[in-house]
Amino acid sequence: MTDRLVAFPTLEDKARWLDAAASLDATGLKLRGVAHRLQRRAELEHGASRAALARELHRFARDEIRYVRDRGRGPSGEQFADSETIVARGYDDCDGKSRLFVALCRVVGLEAHIRAIFPHPGQFRHVQAEVRWPGSEREPLAGPGGWLLAELILKGCELGQSPDDVPRGPRGERVLTR
Repeated sequence: MTDRLVAFPTLEDKARWLDAAASLDATGLKLRGVAHRLQRRAELEHGASRAALARELHRFARDEIRYVRDRGRGPSGEQFADSETIVARGYDDCDGKSRLFVALCRVVGLEAHIRAIFPHPGQFRHVQAEVRWPGSEREPLAGPGGWLLAELILKGCELGQSPDDVPRGPRGERVLTR
């Protein structure tokens, strides 16, 4: 599939659309294959825990899908690719990386959703994801209800870690994934 041009009446609608699109993506056969391959890799390397699986999916979307700044915003809408396209081409922006992570989580039975960042009312700045599973409330970095933040564009930002706690570059800049 190619990129799709979509316009939204509100920024909240954009976040809801991305979340719903991740659910649709989770039904794709190719994406299901990717998710199950990552699940097997997590089991072989770290055991069969849900925490290890969540970390493997996070690492994949963060590190193996290259981050590119939003490339498709214009007066008539914004461009989005489905998760299978993102995996095939190996890159996307924060919207796509979060959508992919949520879709992968849903394939393997982890609860996940899109989390929009609004630093000021009406200003949609960034998209992250959150994930949880039975027992995740015992994870050291879990928030209320066991939700763990999944920041996908900052180099070295681990599952549950606040972006504010990730080391910055020599000039104080955020270091993005490549």
